Amino acid sequence: MSSHGAPMLEETGVFGVFAAFALDPTWRSGRAESPTKVSDEIADLLADYEDRVLVDAYVTEGLTSGTDYLLRVHARELATAQAFLRTFRRTALGAHSRRTFCFIGIVREPVYTPDAPDLEAKLEAATYDGPEPPQYAIVIPARKTADWWTLSDEDRLELMRDHVEPTLEYLDRVRRQLYHASGVDDADFITYFETDDLVSFTELFRELQSIPEYQYVRYGDPTLVGRIREPITAVERLIGHPVEET
Repeated sequence: MSSHGAPMLEETGVFGVFAAFALDPTWRSGRAESPTKVSDEIADLLADYEDRVLVDAYVTEGLTSGTDYLLRVHARELATAQAFLRTFRRTALGAHSRRTFCFIGIVREPVYTPDAPDLEAKLEAATYDGPEPPQYAIVIPARKTADWWTLSDEDRLELMRDHVEPTLEYLDRVRRQLYHASGVDDADFITYFETDDLVSFTELFRELQSIPEYQYVRYGDPTLVGRIREPITAVERLIGHPVEET
């Protein structure tokens, strides 16, 4: 399942850490630990931290080069997310995984739309109406150019209006979450999407590529794509249970 709708995600200042990992293929095929022991260890870890973090899991194997799975960890303090991930690395699964990417972002109030009440109202009215949970998640870091930050507030607002309006028609099929990352990551923003309709997602992204604001932003490097799974289900799939088709 997804953490979407959890009260913590409605709070300003919550941290989101995206940590991607590649499994040691030798351990996967020849580990000494039983699948039950590996899964139980992760279940115990999640139980220990259940009041302090939200954890989402994604199987990226076969969809994103060089990674097998992704963890999205939310916490009110960055140190708490770090402690969870450090403890995870001491489990059998974590100890036999190599971290490939890590992004850090912060959930904040919108910067531009409060100055455009009509646009804010349209965004609030555009609600996701697809399957729960969606099948896929896409994580895309975004970097703004130096020219963007030298624009006036009025110019940036108009460009963001051009950014938002073409995407509204897709938001019943594509759920999104924005994380601010300037200063805590190499990116300025971490953009997170959930969808069951990847065709609509690619059309949405083409809309973003066709507007003036696109000249001020660089997306990707890397782009992560994975299937949304309950953490324990993700573990079971990764360590040798039958490959899923649906």
